[in-house]
Amino acid sequence: MNEFADVMHLIAEEQAPRLFAIVEEHGEQEDGRVAGYGLAYSDHADVNSVEGDFHLVSQSPERARQIFELSARSRGVRTHLVWLAGAPEHTEEG
Repeated sequence: MNEFADVMHLIAEEQAPRLFAIVEEHGEQEDGRVAGYGLAYSDHADVNSVEGDFHLVSQSPERARQIFELSARSRGVRTHLVWLAGAPEHTEEG
C-alpha cells in the first residue's frame, strides 16, 4: 500500500464501530441464546434481532440491552451485553 492508503486504513480502523451481542439468559444460567447483534458507534448503537424482525437504533449498547430486556423480562429472561472482537474483559449485565 502507499502512504495515503495506509493513513486511510488507520482512520477507518479508529472510527470503526464495535461489534456486540445481546444475549438472553433463561433460568439461572441454565440456557441462553443470542437475541441480537449490534454495532456501537461513538454516538449511537444499531441492533438487529437474530430473527430479523426487529431493528433498533438507541443511544448506547447498554440502552439497547435494556430495551431488549423489557420484552424478555415478562418471560423471566435476563439479558446481557457481550462485546465481541477486541472487547473489554468484562460484560455489562442486566
